[in-house]
Amino acid sequence: MNTISATLLYEHPIEGCTKDSNGNLKPFPILAIDNIPLNIWVHQNTHITDLAETLVPAQGWLYDYDSELALSNAWKLLKPQTYENVSISTVVPILICPDDLDLVCNVVMVEQVVSADQVVWARFGYAFNHIHDVVTSVVWETPPSAPQLSFPLSEFEKAYNDLKELDKKWTENFI
Repeated sequence: MNTISATLLYEHPIEGCTKDSNGNLKPFPILAIDNIPLNIWVHQNTHITDLAETLVPAQGWLYDYDSELALSNAWKLLKPQTYENVSISTVVPILICPDDLDLVCNVVMVEQVVSADQVVWARFGYAFNHIHDVVTSVVWETPPSAPQLSFPLSEFEKAYNDLKELDKKWTENFI
């Protein structure tokens, strides 16, 4: 008997938007998957932390109090990088604790694999260690409870750019 097995990656819509995603008095910029704010989506689809719905995006929220500068690596790591005909895997912080605004507690990570035409979030986990503002080790969810998420590269780039622009405007209104 011959059998064929295949794993199909369902493409999920992704967007940069401003939503009240955890009961804050003021909505903030966040990525949304399937029209669900990222922190709520992670809470509903993974078993990484019971606090996921209270977390905020790493992009725009990470802050280095010693240098009084936003930690830009979160943006750099999320930005999809392509190179010829190879896939590039990057470990990206996507959600952090709003109380600390650093990489110390409750940092949700994703392995982001970028190819010529798509971005795949292959697995989710939490930061275990970091040096300066770069996570150096991750505890991956085993077995994974969340599906792999596949996004067309152009849609992901648009969501990234929209989120960055919304974050800039949101920050200007706060200062």
